[in-house]
Amino acid sequence: MKRLRHLLAAVAALALTATLLALGSSPAAAAPAKAAPKGYGMCKATAPGSQARRQGTGWTCAKAAPVAPVTATVTERIVRGVSEGACANGRDSDRHNYCWGERFTTWAFDTNGKEIGHSVVVAVSFARLSSSSGKWTENIAVKATEMGGIAKTVSMDLSATCSGLCTVDAPAWGGAPVELALGDEKTGNLSFTSTVTKGNYSFISPTYTSSREILEAGGVPADPATWNGHELRCDAQVGQYPGCIVMGHMANVTIRESAYGAAAIAYGWAQSNLKGGNFGTKTRPLQRNSGGKSEAAKKRRQSCTAAPDPFKKDPSVTDDSCDEFPFASSVQGGTNGSQCTEIIPRKTAGVWRVDVVRDSPHGSNAPCIRAHVPLSENKGAGGELGRAVVADRILEMEWYEVIIAP
Repeated sequence: MKRLRHLLAAVAALALTATLLALGSSPAAAAPAKAAPKGYGMCKATAPGSQARRQGTGWTCAKAAPVAPVTATVTERIVRGVSEGACANGRDSDRHNYCWGERFTTWAFDTNGKEIGHSVVVAVSFARLSSSSGKWTENIAVKATEMGGIAKTVSMDLSATCSGLCTVDAPAWGGAPVELALGDEKTGNLSFTSTVTKGNYSFISPTYTSSREILEAGGVPADPATWNGHELRCDAQVGQYPGCIVMGHMANVTIRESAYGAAAIAYGWAQSNLKGGNFGTKTRPLQRNSGGKSEAAKKRRQSCTAAPDPFKKDPSVTDDSCDEFPFASSVQGGTNGSQCTEIIPRKTAGVWRVDVVRDSPHGSNAPCIRAHVPLSENKGAGGELGRAVVADRILEMEWYEVIIAP
């Protein structure tokens, strides 16, 4: 009986060996090395009996690292569609545009831990946010830039979720992975929608996930790469429609001398000559007032018509009007006019000069100016400020810079 059991065990061992050989493997190669390859990111063993194991793949590994989209060898046409300077680095942005770039490397190793193939895919994304819509689209480009060993084809998918009041319409390429040979480039998109409601705002941050497979290694996906996107803010507090911006960038209001003449010159003079308050510079920005039009009107009266020294029109200035700076619609506006330096910007033979009509009691530490400006230029600059509030999504109490341009 004992001899019979030994005989049956030998027969079973021979049958197992024959099965393994028929699958293209051997008893010694059936299990991968106990330790995962080191220095190759996230690694996992292939499943026993899987196609990948039968083909000799014991491990798949993956690593992801940011790259600079502008310098990546992918989709220059998309790069040109984004404002210059917004995407010089892997996670760059400005207030209205953002981008990201990732370099994905995937490896396949045999059951002894020896590399048998690898692939490199570069992915970049560019998005332009809208100041009049809660919807935006990321333009995606992926390119297989390197293949080695058995790797000839790699598949890749890409999906996203987002925190806050936000939904993602669908994964890139409709959820189906794209297949890339060396040098292949594919484009797609991810579309987002903010569900922010009237009077509210929401902070939103996308999170991305991507998996890659070297198909010649048995099509086993390496562990997916996950990374966080930029922090965004969408609101329905400014203007008629919702809109979105990228956080971390100060808003700005640009006042052009060519359009608003004496008003622009007056604001620029205050920025260059006075240091007693905030005049909308990068280091001393302004804040949007929280009191609305009625509060701005009160502040304007305080700066222009209140005692003890109300504004008096100058007959040498055509259609003269009182233009206060900082703006009455800012938190910093509304200082009594008697404390302001009063000026007249004049243009003679194409050259601007500024005459000081009355010095502030504070001298160069004056907290404000009161300028004699033609009414059309005064109103025009005010209108530009109102449009910038919407275009740059400047919420109440938010800081902003005033840029004086030619």
